[in-house]
Amino acid sequence: MSTSTAPDESRLRLRAFLDAQFTVLLVVCLLVAAAGGAVVYTTHVEPGTETQTRTVSSWTVETEYVHSAEVTEPSPVFSIGDELTNRETYFASVAPELDVAAETTYAADSAESVDVAVNSTLVVRNVGEEDVVYWEQREPVDSTNATDVERGETVSAPFTLNSTAIDERVATIEEELGASPGETETFVVTDVEVAGTLNGEEVTYTRSTQFGISHEGATYTVSDPGVQSDGDEQQVTETVERTYGPLRGIGGPALLVVGLLGTAILGYVRYEGLLRVTEAEREYLSFRDDRSEFGEWITRVRLPPEAHERPEAHADDLRDLVDFAIDNDTGVVEDPNTGAFHAVSGEFVYTYRPPLAPAAGSLDDSGGDGSDVGGPEEDDGTEGGLFTRPLFGGGSDGEGREIDGDTGVDGDAESADDADGRVGDDA
Repeated sequence: MSTSTAPDESRLRLRAFLDAQFTVLLVVCLLVAAAGGAVVYTTHVEPGTETQTRTVSSWTVETEYVHSAEVTEPSPVFSIGDELTNRETYFASVAPELDVAAETTYAADSAESVDVAVNSTLVVRNVGEEDVVYWEQREPVDSTNATDVERGETVSAPFTLNSTAIDERVATIEEELGASPGETETFVVTDVEVAGTLNGEEVTYTRSTQFGISHEGATYTVSDPGVQSDGDEQQVTETVERTYGPLRGIGGPALLVVGLLGTAILGYVRYEGLLRVTEAEREYLSFRDDRSEFGEWITRVRLPPEAHERPEAHADDLRDLVDFAIDNDTGVVEDPNTGAFHAVSGEFVYTYRPPLAPAAGSLDDSGGDGSDVGGPEEDDGTEGGLFTRPLFGGGSDGEGREIDGDTGVDGDAESADDADGRVGDDA
């Protein structure tokens, strides 16, 4: 008589889970395959089109001020003829005249017949709150016109500002008016115009910039706006085929393959009955769940022979036995030899004998019921060889001899002593 090996319980649980969730898993696989197919179709078969705008050409115009003052009076730190360049503050006593140049240049992919006009005007005015202008005086200081200016060529429009003369002019105006209700400010307005054919299109560009100057006694300060840049782009709008990244290009086929493969595997194992879980296997898993859940209520103890002399009542499952023990304020013991569970209360011993683990071969049997496990020559006396020992204590050993339900030994040897001197009890 052969001895079967208990199966890997995790495999049995996996099979039971797949069997119970088969429909859900099949739907998931089909959805994954459908999603993958849709991605593959829209990515590789019919990607569709999209509208794109791209720049075919552009042009820019830049204007900036460069300024310097030449030292005309001797001083302990400067020599006559020294040039003070691009400073924020200058000394009116040694370098009263400020030389300024408004420089304009443009860039384009192509240009024809481009003219540049630069006009600068000195503005002196008195301004109050909310930009109320009380008085204003304007004086042109430069007008420069250049024709057929090439790309990258700089048009320079120079002018000179005498800070001392400007300060005297302001004082004279205020004296003649008798009052200055607001704040007096002085600056140069430069109007730039670029006209011509840029990148094949007729363009007329205009811009105004300001260069400020304020006299503060022995010094004067300039307010330089820095480089002022403007431009435009010529763009075209076109319809092109939509493109996707590598993630979508690879992910779509991967989803399709995974979904179809999962569907095929699920269909095959269901058709072959590889997921079928027998009632005995379900009963075994239920017992294992109860054994884990109620482990704290169970103690591994071998009851004395006297306990088994009481009338025996049988519980349908371990949960019922534990509930009974709790209600009757007694404990549940697990016999370490037989695996049976007992609860002693009053004149009865209440017993639950768990189902035994299905034989390992039953997991691989296409029928799923374990009927062919072991073969005729290896029948161990159980039904079809599915269990490693009888589901309940009594029965036959396959040779006509009865098996004692408690001892699990030959009935003729019931009175024989075991190896350690214990007489045939449940231990």
